[in-house]
Amino acid sequence: MRDTGWAFRLIAVIAPVAILAVLLPPLNAPSDLGVDNPTCERVGPGTYRIDFQFAGDRKDIEVFASARPDRIDSALPLTIIREVPADIHVPDRSGRIYFHLRAPSGATRVVAVRRLPLEGAKNFRDLGGYRSSDGRYVRWGLVYRSGYLADLTKSDYAYLNGLGIRLVCDLRAEGERLRSPTRWTGSPPEFLSVPIGPNRDGTLTADDLKRRLVALNAPSNGPIAGYDFAIKNAQQFGKILERIADGEVPAVEHCSSGKDRTGVFSAILLTILGVPRDTVIEDYLLTDRYLLAPDSLESTRAQLQKIFGLSEPLDDASVKAIMTVKPQTLEATLDVITATYGSFDRYVRDAVQLSDGDRALLRERLLEP
Repeated sequence: MRDTGWAFRLIAVIAPVAILAVLLPPLNAPSDLGVDNPTCERVGPGTYRIDFQFAGDRKDIEVFASARPDRIDSALPLTIIREVPADIHVPDRSGRIYFHLRAPSGATRVVAVRRLPLEGAKNFRDLGGYRSSDGRYVRWGLVYRSGYLADLTKSDYAYLNGLGIRLVCDLRAEGERLRSPTRWTGSPPEFLSVPIGPNRDGTLTADDLKRRLVALNAPSNGPIAGYDFAIKNAQQFGKILERIADGEVPAVEHCSSGKDRTGVFSAILLTILGVPRDTVIEDYLLTDRYLLAPDSLESTRAQLQKIFGLSEPLDDASVKAIMTVKPQTLEATLDVITATYGSFDRYVRDAVQLSDGDRALLRERLLEP
């Protein structure tokens, strides 16, 4: 008689696996929250355009407007979205608005306008809302990036004080801070000075500007260089990341223009959180969109005049040459990091000196399902 025991043993192994295959969704299955990759733009007074991909079969998403990213503070939705993009009207509402998009299952995704509507800081923006490679999203309202804060107005401070900011990390040199100091109005957050870059011990001057313009306008056949301070000053970035990992949020990190030093820090943080490189580069390039837009060009010109201590404002061509960011610059920076340390993870551990525990805390605090 043939031994058929092996068949029963094989079935005993295969059956549970088959059941799991039925119960578990594929790794690349769409989110069950009803909404994927939402975006939000202010298109007029009290009017916001929301766009996203429907992630389920049901296409009726309730929209709630809330003053907080972590909870819905109204009983009834503003509207129900069945087609995107959709324009949402929120009249007579001051302060920051977070839109909670609730699917029929009850699961909710949050979205907000990325750039804050500040008069004196045109590049002040939220790092929330980016999707990580494992499908989670960076939480809104916890980490902001900006240029200097010296020109914030009374109404700007009224807006910012409603965000509960606890920590402001200033990447500028002492001379830069003295020339354009932050004079916070209202309940002040803690200020952390973390100088980064080639001007850590001095002030930018008109001669510095001339040298930059000559270098930018000079023909070059070689590859675009990255930011060397990403390696030379890596520990400085680590000081900020440790404070965020400790829960000192909401936090703002800024330099003078919110472009280079702030751009590298933001790229490091987003990469630690698992945000894909293409998205990290897209965030870096938003500086062009926000600082060189027609409604921002004059304020950007005035800020450059103050940053470099110029007697006269720059012409349009010089403003655009100084402020334009190139994706190759950040890409080269990330490539050099990998080439120098073997991997980004090793760079974070050995150069930034951020422990595995702090990295886990960052992900726990800053990522939502």
